[in-house]
Amino acid sequence: MTITLMLALAMASPTEFAIPSTDGHTVRGVVDRAPTPARGAVIMVAGTGAFDRDVRLGTSGTERDLIFKDLAARFAERGLDAVRFDRRGVRYGVPPAEAIDPNVTATLTTEGFSRDVEAVDDWVRSPAGLNARCIVLFAHSEGMVHVAGMAERGGAAPDLLIGMGAPLESKLAAVRWQVAGRDAYSLRMMDADGDGQVTNEEVEANWMKTPSAVFGRMEPFIQPDGVWTAEEIAQVETVQGGLYEQAKAMALAQPDDAPYPSAAAPAFSYSWWKTWFTDDRPVATLLSGWSAPMILHYGALDSQVREDRQRAAADGVLPDDQIRWVTHESRGHSLGDHVLMGPIDEALANRLADEAAAACGG
Repeated sequence: MTITLMLALAMASPTEFAIPSTDGHTVRGVVDRAPTPARGAVIMVAGTGAFDRDVRLGTSGTERDLIFKDLAARFAERGLDAVRFDRRGVRYGVPPAEAIDPNVTATLTTEGFSRDVEAVDDWVRSPAGLNARCIVLFAHSEGMVHVAGMAERGGAAPDLLIGMGAPLESKLAAVRWQVAGRDAYSLRMMDADGDGQVTNEEVEANWMKTPSAVFGRMEPFIQPDGVWTAEEIAQVETVQGGLYEQAKAMALAQPDDAPYPSAAAPAFSYSWWKTWFTDDRPVATLLSGWSAPMILHYGALDSQVREDRQRAAADGVLPDDQIRWVTHESRGHSLGDHVLMGPIDEALANRLADEAAAACGG
C-alpha cells in the first residue's frame, strides 16, 4: 500500500469533534472526511425533531433512513468534508430511551440552536478546526431558521446555501398554515376538474398527493353528502383558525422552562414552542444580509412547507438572481416518496452532493 493511499484512507475515516457553544453547552458531532484533501466543507443543519447527527427520518427500514449520514457520505465522496452534529439535549449512541437528556430540555431555545450552528461554522473555518476555505450550508426544514439566525447576527456568509423543504416565511406563518390552513389547502388541491367543489371520488383519488396525507387518514375528508362546496372548504379554515387560537393561548400560558410537548416526552422547552406563535419575522428577511447564492429544493407533495408560500415570502426581499428554485414532482418534505419522511430519492441525493461540490470547485 502506497503512502498516498494510506493517507487517503486515514482522511476518509470519520472524525469526532466536541466544541464549545453558548451557555456552557458543548456541540458534539462528526466529520465525514473526504478521502483526499478536502476542497471545502458542508455543514448540515437538521430540522424539527430530537435528531442526533445521523437524522433518522425514513420509512425504508434501511440505512438510507439515516438521511444525514447517507447524504454526508455523498458529500465526502465528492471531496468535501461533511460536518453533522447532535441537536442540543440529544445523546448519540445510546438506547432510544436514553437519547433525550431531560436536564437540558428546559434550556432549549431557538437562539441556542442557532448559536450552535454558528459555533460549528466558526470551528470549520478556523485553523484549529477544519480550516475550510469553501463553506456550504445545507439546511433541512427548521434548520433554515437556525441558519437565518446566524445571518441576522452578521455571521460569515457561506459560498452556497442549499435548502431542502426550507421555510422562508415566518415561523408564525408556517405554524398557522399547518394548523389552520393545511386541510383547506389540501382540499383545494383535490379539486381535479377545477370546478370549485370536491367530490368524495376526488378525495379518494387525490388525498394522498396533498399535504394532509401526513396524517394518514382519509376519513375526515369524506363528506356525508358526497361533496365539499367552496363555502364548506372556507369554513374549514374558519373552524381551524379557532383551534389555532386555542393552541396559541395554551402555549403562551406555559412557563418558558416547561417541557414540550409533555413531561413524559420532553423534546423541547415551551420557550422554543412559543416562538412559533410569536415570531412573525420572515426567514427571508433574516437571510437578506447575505448575498450568497441559494439553491432551494421543494417537493410538490411537501406536507410542512409549500413552495408557493416561500416564493411569496422571498418576493421583493431577496434578489431573484440569488435563488435557484427547484421543484420536484412526486416528492415530499425530505425529497422522498412520502409527504414528510425520507429516505431522499437517490438521484436527488446525488444531485444535492453535486451542487455542493460544484460550489467548491468540484
